[in-house]
Amino acid sequence: MPEVAEVAHVCALLKRNVLGFKIKKVNLSLDPLLFPVLKESTDPNAELEMMRSKLVGSRIDSVGRHGKYFWLRLTKEGVPKSSVLLMHFGMTGMIKIRNVKSHLVFMENGGDKKILRELSEPKKEGVMKVEPDTEWPPRFSKFEMDLVIDDFKLELSFVDPRRLGRVRLITDRKAETDEGLLQLPPLDALGPDYSKSEVETKVSDFVFGDPDPHHHGRPRLDLRGFNELILSKKKAIKSLLLDQAYFAGVGNWVGDEVLFHAKLHPNEIISSKIERNSGNINPVIERLYESLIYVCEEAVKCEGDSKKFPSHWLMLHRWGKARKSQGKAKTKEGFILDHITVGGRTSCFAPEVQRLLKKELEGDGKDYNPKTKGKRKQEEESEKSVKRKGRGRV
Repeated sequence: MPEVAEVAHVCALLKRNVLGFKIKKVNLSLDPLLFPVLKESTDPNAELEMMRSKLVGSRIDSVGRHGKYFWLRLTKEGVPKSSVLLMHFGMTGMIKIRNVKSHLVFMENGGDKKILRELSEPKKEGVMKVEPDTEWPPRFSKFEMDLVIDDFKLELSFVDPRRLGRVRLITDRKAETDEGLLQLPPLDALGPDYSKSEVETKVSDFVFGDPDPHHHGRPRLDLRGFNELILSKKKAIKSLLLDQAYFAGVGNWVGDEVLFHAKLHPNEIISSKIERNSGNINPVIERLYESLIYVCEEAVKCEGDSKKFPSHWLMLHRWGKARKSQGKAKTKEGFILDHITVGGRTSCFAPEVQRLLKKELEGDGKDYNPKTKGKRKQEEESEKSVKRKGRGRV
C-alpha cells in the first residue's frame, strides 16, 4: 500500500522526531532481499559489517522523498562527504519509532472499516492516552537502530511482513546533494513526483504537511508536456499512471482516486480517442492533469491520514471487493463502486461517473473543478427536482 501519501507521512514523522540524532547502534540482518548490495557481494557478511560501521556514529541531518522512495541524509565526524540511507517500503513496509504513534492504517484486511467507524463516532474531548510499545523489536522487524541526542534515546525499526522493502546505503559523491542523488540508480529511472510543484519552495519550522516539497531537479511536466506524454502512449490510463518512469509515487489507490476525479474509466486508452492537436489541449487531458496534481498534493498535505481526506473521495470506500455479502460499496454521495482488473492490478471505479470516452470528445468537462467534485451529484439532483416541479405547474 505505501505510496506517495504514506511515504510523505513517514518522512514527516522522521523529520519531527529524529533530526540531529546520532546512530548509536544498528542491528542488521543478513537479508539479500532487504539489502540488494548483499546479492552482488562475494562476502555478504563483510559487506554487512562495513554498512554497520558506516552507519554507527553518523548524524541524521535531513529527510527527503521522491515518489515511493525516501531517505535519511547522514554526516559523520571525520568523513568529508555525506551518505544517504535510501529506503523503499514495497507493499507492506513501514517505519516504527518506539512510543511514537503514527496515524497510518493499512486499509486492507479491515483497516477501512476501522477508519469509517472512527469517523462516524463522536469526537472525544481531552488528550488521548498513548499506550507504550511493550513489544520491541516489533513483529516483522527487519532492522533496528538506536538513536541518541545528549541523554535522550529513540529506537527505530524498519518493519516489513512481506519482505518486499529495499534498503541501500549510498556513498557515491554524486549523492552529496539531493539533485545528484536522483541521478543515481534506482532513482534515476523515476519520473516526476506530481505532489511537488514546478517551483522550488523553502520550508522552515516544519510542523505538519509536506516534509519535503522540493522536486530536486525533476519537476512535474507542465500541461503541454503532460498532453504530449498521454497522447503518445497506447495503453490503459490506469496502467500508465502506475508506471513509475512517468508518475513516481502513484500507486493503486492514488491512481483510482485520480481517475475518479477525472471521470475517466481505468481501461481507457486516451490516445485512441483523442488525436494530437498542436493548437489546443483537449479538456479531458486538462481534467486528468488537474486531478493528478490535486489528489497527490492533497494526500501529501494530509500526511496520508485517511481521516483527513475530503469526504467525497473514493479512497475510504474502495477496499470492499471481497465483501460480497454486503453488496457493492458506495461513495458518500451514493455512487456505486465496481472493480475490474487493469494491467494485472485491481482497479476500483464508479461506472456511473467513469464511462469510456467517445471518439474525439472535445467539449466535455470544461467547467470541471476536482475540488468541487463532491457537490456535483447534489447539484444535479436539485436541478432535476426543480424541473419536475416546473413541469407540474400551469
